Amino acid sequence: MLSTIEKIIFTIFALVTAVAAYFLIRRISRVIGRGRGKPDWSLALPRMGNMLWKVVGFPTVWKTRFVASLFHALVGWGFSFYVLVNLGDVLEAYFPIEFLGTGTISNIYRLLADVLSVGVLVGMLFLMVRRFIVQEKRLKIRDDVLLHPKAKKGKPRDSLIVGVFIIVHVGARFFGESFKVILHPDKWQPAATWLSQFWTGMSPEALETAEHIAFWLALGGIMAFIPYFAISKHIHLIMAPINFLLKPERLSPGELEALDFEDESIEQFGATRLEDLAWHQLLDAYACIMCNRCQDVCPEYETGKKLSPSALEINKRYFINQESKALANGEESSQTLLEFAITEEAVFACTTCGACTEICPVGNDPMRDIVDIRRALVLMDSKFPEQWQAAFRGMERNMNPWNIPAAERMKWAEGLEVPTIEENP
Repeated sequence: MLSTIEKIIFTIFALVTAVAAYFLIRRISRVIGRGRGKPDWSLALPRMGNMLWKVVGFPTVWKTRFVASLFHALVGWGFSFYVLVNLGDVLEAYFPIEFLGTGTISNIYRLLADVLSVGVLVGMLFLMVRRFIVQEKRLKIRDDVLLHPKAKKGKPRDSLIVGVFIIVHVGARFFGESFKVILHPDKWQPAATWLSQFWTGMSPEALETAEHIAFWLALGGIMAFIPYFAISKHIHLIMAPINFLLKPERLSPGELEALDFEDESIEQFGATRLEDLAWHQLLDAYACIMCNRCQDVCPEYETGKKLSPSALEINKRYFINQESKALANGEESSQTLLEFAITEEAVFACTTCGACTEICPVGNDPMRDIVDIRRALVLMDSKFPEQWQAAFRGMERNMNPWNIPAAERMKWAEGLEVPTIEENP
């Protein structure tokens, strides 16, 4: 248990953190609310089971990078379980109880916490070595692709801060348990028991002090991290489940929203600025974990084009972080999407194959942003590649991109004995 003065300090810190979290959540909600449309909350309950499967099972993650995915799963499973662990530690710090009591359930709980702690530490160390020492090429974005100036340094820094936080948080708690099992042996914590052999010479007073320090590093670290949490990729822990629950229903990934050209009150077709995007497209920026898996499968990026779906979402995130206060207050964004998010060349390079949408482990849909930006270029600014002119002219005059008159539409089938609707209704 914490001492009385520790309880008072921890309570004050917890209240300050709760207030900070409230204002951060409110600002994020207002920013997302600037997007078009509203979430359909009736979708949430029927999708709950599928969401839980995606959050716990990582079905999309396993499609590529098996080794890295395995270590990421160790981090994900352990960190998810730590929601329960942290709650238990706080209750034990305030009250003379053992979380979940005694018996089989309590034993299994402590065993899982012990094993998953090791899993998180091993997984996180592997991922950090991969990113910062090995510097795997797939985690980078080519220099010829538009990337927000702050993202060039911020992207690796964000990964470093998140990685260090996870190691300190889980590591401190794991070490704390190793101090505790010397005084109170526990066969259900084999890893902590093994580690405890290194502290056997310490006095009970020193062990208790070390245990308190570990508690403050583990739980105090969470409170210190909260203000950064909202602008980091770590917020995908909240945004990804929301994405899975509320993403609009579509018959296919490429299904577009209908445009009503007869409605004269509509002043904007497609997206020119950030706030022209739909609410879930703004949420995508927060959900993005910057893993570059979408970039891996993009045929345009792989063939040297200046298009990276990952860079698009990262640029949105950094621009939102830069202007979140103004956006939350209803002000217009200071730059267009073509100025900070993606180049015109990249917009027209996209083949709308949907590979980025299919592979994204957090349910993002960067292809839809590109289509909306392309719609604005074509419909609002009359900008499109010169090669498209003949196709547009054909669709306008004869309702087909080849500009074939209705009377000649079946010429291609002459002598091929192709059945027609007239012959076979």
